[in-house]
Amino acid sequence: MSLKSPKDIELKELIYHYPFNPYRRYLLLKKEQKKQALYLKIMSFLEKEGEVLKISHQGKKGLAIVRKLPWDSNFFNVPMGAIEAIFSEKNEESLISAIFDKALSWFKERGIKHITFKVDTTDTKAILTSQKKSFYLVDTLCTYLYAQNYTEAKPIKQFFELRPFQPKDLEAILKIVEYAFKEHRNRFMNDPYLSKTGMLELYKAWIKNFIKEGYLIVAERKGNIAGFLGYFRLPELCNLTGKLHVGHVLTAVGPKGKGAHAQLIAYLGDAPFYPDTVEGTASISNTIAQNIWIKILRPRIIRTQYVFHYFFDKG
Repeated sequence: MSLKSPKDIELKELIYHYPFNPYRRYLLLKKEQKKQALYLKIMSFLEKEGEVLKISHQGKKGLAIVRKLPWDSNFFNVPMGAIEAIFSEKNEESLISAIFDKALSWFKERGIKHITFKVDTTDTKAILTSQKKSFYLVDTLCTYLYAQNYTEAKPIKQFFELRPFQPKDLEAILKIVEYAFKEHRNRFMNDPYLSKTGMLELYKAWIKNFIKEGYLIVAERKGNIAGFLGYFRLPELCNLTGKLHVGHVLTAVGPKGKGAHAQLIAYLGDAPFYPDTVEGTASISNTIAQNIWIKILRPRIIRTQYVFHYFFDKG
């Protein structure tokens, strides 16, 4: 999408006045940068099977950012998509309802069966409207932020060597995944319309994505892999500030990894790079992860979101 196109100008105006900007509580960012960060994030969605849907309702403008999710579709063998954001000129239920109708029609025309919609927990109108449209709640997420020079991590004894992943580590890491996540519930497990088989393979696939596109750090002791921590760069923030911002953190330890979890999080994987900020997102029900983040990193809570799913042809 051209930066000079009419759609882009309208999108930019609505984004810059969006009251539920997920970066509004972000440390390090100035007021204008918070708006720019959201704008860059939306642009990244449009480069990945995304599209802007324009709505006009009773003289008011609205936009929906929608996209297909090919990776998820292939994994679950169900055509999947997401409403990445909705923007309305006025915070009115009738306008927001029209935006949802436009988005649902777009998915239905393309044969997409399953839709994800994440929404700020303070965006009451969007929350209530989505439920009226038969979206169902599957999770509540809390995102923490650790930032160098703004938050101070608790000193932790170092019992393990932290180092970058090596190919020979893969088998041990996948065994840790099987150990750590065999009873773990996620939003897909909470969805009554998705198969519950093969969920461990989802986490194994994430490990391979860390290896291919992100960072993967292992905790080792006496030649044994005790745990791992993986994360991805957040390009919208890296490009904006010139610093290293990472997120989408996944960490786990094996049966002999006591203490590794805290050390991995406390030192955030000193190699290959020490990030300037780290986002960690956990389900509100995952009290273990939340307590570790709060106790060790002493982070700031920067956003809370409800996660809704929608499924066509439920019957």
